[in-house]
Amino acid sequence: MRCFLPESGENASVVLTLEELEALRLVDLLDLEQEEAALYMGVSRKALWNDLVSARRKVAAALVYGMGIRIEGGSYILRDAMEVEQKIPAGDDIALVERELEILKRRLDQLSRRIGEKKVGEKAEEK
Repeated sequence: MRCFLPESGENASVVLTLEELEALRLVDLLDLEQEEAALYMGVSRKALWNDLVSARRKVAAALVYGMGIRIEGGSYILRDAMEVEQKIPAGDDIALVERELEILKRRLDQLSRRIGEKKVGEKAEEK
């Protein structure tokens, strides 16, 4: 369990589950699309959305009201990569890989555009 407390030492705190923290990390920190993040976590977009909304509310409440944030619990399963591969039916593995490739291509395009925008902005600042 991790715990982040305000300097005031208040005892009140909110509890973030590991799923909520992972949803925040993937969407808000790594800037993944919700569909990508859901695929990465192995959950539906709706489940990811619910975790994300809940996490954002809890973090906002903690910051606004000076509460602590505890990270604990949740209902998750750590997946072994080999185990996951073995559970995917032979016909579905191609579809899953193609879907993941499609998402990665879109993400690469987004990152390329962002790099281009930053380069244009830097050149404009130099002038």
